[in-house]
Amino acid sequence: MQIAVLGAFGLMAEAALHDLAANPKINRVLAADLTLDRARGILAKIPQRRKIIPIQVDITKTSQACRALRGSQALLNCAWFEHNLKAMDLALAIKTHYVDLGGLFHTTVRQLARDRQFRRAGLRAVLGCGATPGITNMMVARMAPSFETIDTVAIYDASHDPSLSEETFLPPFSIRTMLAEYAQPAPILLGGRMRAVPAHSDPEELVFPQPLGRCRAVTVIHSETATLPEHLKGTGVQNLYFKIVYPEVVQRQLAFLMGMGLSKDTPITVDGIRISPRQFVTALAQQSATAHSGTPADFEVMRVHISGTRHGRPLVKTWDCEMRATRLLTAGAMGVGFAGAVAAEMLVLGHTTAPAGVSAPEGLLDSDVFFKGLMRRKVFLFKETITHPLIM
Repeated sequence: MQIAVLGAFGLMAEAALHDLAANPKINRVLAADLTLDRARGILAKIPQRRKIIPIQVDITKTSQACRALRGSQALLNCAWFEHNLKAMDLALAIKTHYVDLGGLFHTTVRQLARDRQFRRAGLRAVLGCGATPGITNMMVARMAPSFETIDTVAIYDASHDPSLSEETFLPPFSIRTMLAEYAQPAPILLGGRMRAVPAHSDPEELVFPQPLGRCRAVTVIHSETATLPEHLKGTGVQNLYFKIVYPEVVQRQLAFLMGMGLSKDTPITVDGIRISPRQFVTALAQQSATAHSGTPADFEVMRVHISGTRHGRPLVKTWDCEMRATRLLTAGAMGVGFAGAVAAEMLVLGHTTAPAGVSAPEGLLDSDVFFKGLMRRKVFLFKETITHPLIM
C-alpha cells in the first residue's frame, strides 16, 4: 500500500509519518511538501524512515504533482486548509481516495459540493479527520444512538503545554488556523437554526483533569458544525457548537498578533519588498517549530457532552478523549496525525459505510474500525460519564 501525504513536514503531519511508517500494511509513504527544510530533522526521529520518500511538490502545479504522487491509494492532506479544494482536485486527477484535517467550516461546505465528482470517479473523500474535527465527530456519532432525541451537542478542546512561555512563540497547531479561529464569527446551531455568533462569545467554566483543572472555554469557528447537524437531523438536535480553551500564553500572543494586523493577507511593503503579514507570521511559527528542542510534555482533552432523552427520560452523556505526549511526539500532533493515518488506511481497505462520495468522518468511516484503530495506538484514553437526571 502506498500513501501520499501533503504538507508532510508541517507540525501536524509529523505524527502521521511516524504512524504510517510503522504500519506493516503500508510499504511506501510519499512525503510531499513545498519545501524540504524540516525533512531531515523529522525523518531522523522515525525508526522506519526508509519507507518514507521525501518529495518537493507544489500542489498548485497539478500536472507536476500528479507525476510525483501517481500510484498512491490514498492522499492524506495535512497542508493548510486553504489548499483543501486544490488537494481534492489532485486526488481526482491521480484517481485516489482523499482525507484532510478540516476546512474550518466555510471551506468544508465548499468541499461537500464535490460529492458528485467523487461518486462518478468511484472514490471516497473524508473531510476533517484529525483530532478535532475528526475524533470528536466520531465520538458524537458513537454516542448519538444512545439517545432518542438530542437537545444539545457541545464539543470542547483544551490543552496544556508547560514549554509555552511569554519568551517563546510556539503555536500548538497551525498558526493560520488559530488566527482564523480567533477572529472569525462562529457558525453554530442554536435553537434549531444555523447562526453566526462572535468569536469568543458565550464563555463557559469547565473542569478538566489535571494539569488543566478549571478552564474557560469560548466559542470559535470549527468544521464540526458544518456537518454534524445534518448527521443528527433525525434526533431533533437544537444546539451544536464548538468551544476551545486557549492556554493563557497563547491567548495573549494571538491578541497581540491580531492587534498588530499580522493576521492580514494583504501585502505590505518593507524596504521595497512586498510581503503578506500572515505569511510572515507563518514563517516565524515554522522557524520556531524547527528550532524547538526538548521532550514533548503537552496534555490535551477533547470532550463531547450530549443532552437529550431516552425512553422519555432525560439523559446526559459526557465522553473525554485524553492524550499525553510521548518521548518523540506531542499530544496535539498525535491526535491529528494518528487519526488522519487511521482514516487513510480505512479508505484504502474499504472500511467505510459508502462505496464513494464526499463526507465528514461520521458519514463515511466505520465507527468500530476507527476506534479500534485509535486504541491500537495506545495513546488515547477514553472516559465516559452517564447521568440520568432525576424527574420530580
